[in-house]
Amino acid sequence: MNPADINPPITVLVVDDSVSVRKALERILAPQGYLIRMADSAESALENLEPLPDLVLADILMPGMSGLELTRIMSDRGLNVPVMLMSGIVDEVTQRDAQAAGARGVLRKPFTPAELLPAIEPQVMAALDARAQRDGAAPAATPPTPVTPMPAAAAPATPVAAQPVPAPVQPGAQPSAAQTSAAQPAPFQPAPTFTPAPPAHSGPLAGLNAVPGVLGATLYDADGERQDQFGPDLPESFAMYARFMVTAAATASHHLNRGDLGSILLSYAGQTLLLSPHRDGQLVTLLASSDAAPAAQRWQAAQHN
Repeated sequence: MNPADINPPITVLVVDDSVSVRKALERILAPQGYLIRMADSAESALENLEPLPDLVLADILMPGMSGLELTRIMSDRGLNVPVMLMSGIVDEVTQRDAQAAGARGVLRKPFTPAELLPAIEPQVMAALDARAQRDGAAPAATPPTPVTPMPAAAAPATPVAAQPVPAPVQPGAQPSAAQTSAAQPAPFQPAPTFTPAPPAHSGPLAGLNAVPGVLGATLYDADGERQDQFGPDLPESFAMYARFMVTAAATASHHLNRGDLGSILLSYAGQTLLLSPHRDGQLVTLLASSDAAPAAQRWQAAQHN
């Protein structure tokens, strides 16, 4: 099926609070012949449903109304429009909740064009059926859900200290006391501890690299764009995971009446990450251990004062 051959074109409503996700979907779908409309929230999508889109791609977790609630409301209104949800985490519970809400599937973020286009093709067929059903036809089938594994962050390299080499003794010459002692095995003595001063860093993260136990940090803005960074690089796709986890935790703390979210400590693959809301985005700090978290949090709190 070639979407460019469909007339009128398939209209896809993209609902996501992230500008970068909306733009990414537009860059993938528009060249294929899809007509793209956008909404930055479920509330905005409900206010701008007319004319009805053929297909809705909606993020599950958004400030305010979730994608699940959007799907339920559209179903309750009897709107015959296929909805496919998107989420950074796709498990059995997510699949069950999406099906109960009336969605046709869940697409795992982040995704590539090679994963997205085949995943939505069954939904396009459902969209065409829904068009015809408004004139009298049948719905389409539920699509499979692609799964993309989460990559691990790179580990910092460990430097190896160089050993001194004693000077050779010339033939016929008497070895000096220093050379004689160098030829004898010396008793073991622990090497002195030396901690080099961290390199100077400017920008929003200036000073964080000097906090004890901090190995690196990456600051993302509200759209997942990298604003500042030092230390080991995180995978490019991690911005989306960081936004998802921080938003999920903040939403949970709000519903539990536990106040504003402070931070999340995440350990995986031998890495310790501190994820925190920072200004309008997210700060991901790579720590030597969880014991370094309080010092990093104090640095962050000082930036807000």
